[in-house]
Amino acid sequence: MKIDGKLWIDINGNGIAGHGRIKLLELVQATGSIKKAAESIKMSYKAAWDSINLLNEIFGTPLVERQTGGKGGGGTTLTKAGLELIKTYNHLSRLHMMYLGTLSESNKLTGVIQTIADSYAVVKTDQGDIISGSMLDPDLKPGESVSVFINPKDIILVDSDKLKTSARNILRTTTEKVENEKDKTEVLLKTACGTPLKLSIMAASSEKLGLKPGMEIFALFKTASALIMR
Repeated sequence: MKIDGKLWIDINGNGIAGHGRIKLLELVQATGSIKKAAESIKMSYKAAWDSINLLNEIFGTPLVERQTGGKGGGGTTLTKAGLELIKTYNHLSRLHMMYLGTLSESNKLTGVIQTIADSYAVVKTDQGDIISGSMLDPDLKPGESVSVFINPKDIILVDSDKLKTSARNILRTTTEKVENEKDKTEVLLKTACGTPLKLSIMAASSEKLGLKPGMEIFALFKTASALIMR
């Protein structure tokens, strides 16, 4: 599974700055010309100006300025606010892609919401497991079908369910596959209800637990590690 997406920044409900508009600003800075920037992304000069003017209105300050004279005869460049917007957007975009990458690597389960409390929900998976997780869609309601993404890095394996822990999710599982690869071990689990879970742990941790196919082990993860969405 691969999850992809673009980031949009909402500025106090006044408008948005997205990938296309940020790219336009970057090209204005690189070419020194709104016309050249527009041509490079096959946008009309008018559309480019309209986008820039809209961004100026959203931010309440000019993001682009005209420079006159100089060796190159002047040109168009970004203001300090324009440069700061690009820097902020690119930083948030990298975090956004890291987040999407985490979802791509996650265990994806499907089920139905049983109960909701604040921003958390209890989901019964299609196989019958009960999982507590964090809702990414605030308007979800009990009875809705959802997907649950569990980050493999957040799953902890223990050999007993008697441990005192703050983790709300404790699933009895059986190891379906244990594969050692250099310093790590890839593990495939199946819960008592039949829900599959994958994770990777350090080889030393696998050895300490004595992991091998067919053994019973308990999988722990916190509510915040299970992300629920439509």
